[in-house]
Amino acid sequence: MSLSCPDNDQRDLRVPPRTVVRRFHEVASVTALALIAGCSTPEKAPPAPPPPVVPTIKPLPPMGAVEEMSIPEVGDDGKYLTPNRGVTANTALWHVRMALNVAALSCHGVNEPARIQYNQILHVHEAALREANAAVDRNYLVAYGTGGLKARELLNTVVYNFFALPPVTKSFCAVAIEVGAKVLAMPSNQLLAYAPEALAALEKPFQDFYAAYADYLRRLAEWQSRFGGTVTVVVSPTPLPPPPAPPREVASGFIPAAPVTPPSAMVPGAPVRVEVPTFPLTPMRETFIPVQ
Repeated sequence: MSLSCPDNDQRDLRVPPRTVVRRFHEVASVTALALIAGCSTPEKAPPAPPPPVVPTIKPLPPMGAVEEMSIPEVGDDGKYLTPNRGVTANTALWHVRMALNVAALSCHGVNEPARIQYNQILHVHEAALREANAAVDRNYLVAYGTGGLKARELLNTVVYNFFALPPVTKSFCAVAIEVGAKVLAMPSNQLLAYAPEALAALEKPFQDFYAAYADYLRRLAEWQSRFGGTVTVVVSPTPLPPPPAPPREVASGFIPAAPVTPPSAMVPGAPVRVEVPTFPLTPMRETFIPVQ
């Protein structure tokens, strides 16, 4: 007996109508969903995160200086007006001596070289310093007559306070030790020629400080305009008035025909008026070389 399967080609492959309808609905649904997805508006990207908060730092005075500090005005030469401007050679040498005196009192460190140098300078250059002191006395005598000593003492106080400005002490001491070493190493007959250069070197740290403080005031004003609207800041303090200028040089053989007095001392008993800066004056101890 042989077994045979029905012929597949001869089978009735007709699909019931209900099945056809169901498949059509499935295909139509998928197509509709695809069309809707293609025509729909894409979702908006999430908003960008806010920028990071940058802390605003209020500018601070340079070198640990105080706020609302007054600084000198700038002269025609572009430098700040100081009591060392327009000095003669003898006055420059005496101001150098006063600056090194301040360094001896203020510059402390290993072996205190500033103090040792200063004491040695007083001994090695005693004659030259005495001559410079006498020349400066003579200049004030001619310019102010009997009021010369008072005028000179006032200017000396201004000079001492200038070189003793606390924020500049650190940078000043390094220069003072360098200048002191040069003064100690050179012959006395070269001091007058070197004095203006030495004085300019000793003053430079203070000129740099004033420039840094002026820049701080500029940055403070910018900071206040941007971030510190509720902060009251003195941006432009009253500048210091120009310090008194020393008198001109007088030849050593000059003898005034009559005592010369300033206009304010014309009336007998009237005090000598010398304009000095208004910042607090703190006289410092100094070592004067007596005139013999």
